[in-house]
Amino acid sequence: MSVRLEASSWAYAFPMIRAGGVFIFIMGAGVVLGALLPSRRRLLLIIGAAVATIVIVFLASPLSAPFGTPTRLQLWFLFGSIIAEAILIRVAVALYRRASERSLLLAVLLAVGLHFLPMAVAFGPVCVALGLTLCVCAGVGLWLRPGIPLNRLWALDGLIKMAYGAIMLLAP
Repeated sequence: MSVRLEASSWAYAFPMIRAGGVFIFIMGAGVVLGALLPSRRRLLLIIGAAVATIVIVFLASPLSAPFGTPTRLQLWFLFGSIIAEAILIRVAVALYRRASERSLLLAVLLAVGLHFLPMAVAFGPVCVALGLTLCVCAGVGLWLRPGIPLNRLWALDGLIKMAYGAIMLLAP
C-alpha cells in the first residue's frame, strides 16, 4: 500500500511526466528509424522532432491534466533544458566539426543526454536515469570503444529513449 502511495505522489509531483514520455518515445522512434535508414538519419530526426512537437501540442494538456498543473519552476527547467540542449549541441558541433561523422553524431547524442539531467526537475528522477544512460552509451562509443558501429549506437540511443519514454507515459 505504501509503495502505491509513494508512486502516486511521485507522479503528482511531476504532472508533465506522461506528456514528456510521449515526446521522448516519438523522438526515440525517429532515432531508431535513422539507424535503419542511415542515409536518411538527419531527415528522420527532423521528422521525429516535428511529429513529437505536433503530438505534444495536442496531447500535453489531456495527459497532464489528471496530475495537476506544473509549477513555474518546472516550466523554467523544461524550457531552460531545451535552451541548454541547443547550446550543448552547438558546443559539440564546434568541438567535433573536423572529426568523423561518427564522432560528431555521438557528441551530439552526448549533448542530448546531458540536457535530460536538469529536465528531471520538470519530469522527475526518471530523466536523470535517462540522461545518464544516454551519456554512458554515447561516451562509450565516443571514447572507450571507437570500433562500435555508429548505427548500433544510434539504434541503442533510440531504443533507450523509447523505453524511458514508455516508462514515463505509463507512470502510475
